[in-house]
Amino acid sequence: MDEIVKIALEDFEKKPDGSWVCVKNSDVTTKSQNIIRLKPGMTFRKGGRLWGLDVAEALERIGGN
Repeated sequence: MDEIVKIALEDFEKKPDGSWVCVKNSDVTTKSQNIIRLKPGMTFRKGGRLWGLDVAEALERIGGN
């Protein structure tokens, strides 16, 4: 399974309910070198998957508490 290797924390805002919202266009790079463009307004929750990737988990792992 692919995993996120590059994601910009500053492109997201953490909401009080623990979800993350993309606040500007953000490119996510995966281990297999795929690049996925995320658009503003997209919301991610831990355990949810987008193309097999858990965006919220990756954000938490890099320091999003």
